[in-house]
Amino acid sequence: MMTMVKKALGEKGMSVHRLHQLVKGNRSMLYEAVNGRRRATGPLRERIAAALEADEAALFDANGMARVADQDTAKAD
Repeated sequence: MMTMVKKALGEKGMSVHRLHQLVKGNRSMLYEAVNGRRRATGPLRERIAAALEADEAALFDANGMARVADQDTAKAD
């Protein structure tokens, strides 16, 4: 599943590992939040959005789950 966070990472040419270096915190929790399997905390959402220079609401829903990218933009094949 392509999330908006993963899409933003791709547009920036940044890996999840590099994002973790920038935002700090629990690495496993970050990976799961980026992949849409776990809710991100408020502070983590803020740090991710700042690192990606993106709007937090565009990346995450009100519950802290990473938004799913549109099907058309998710297909890179």
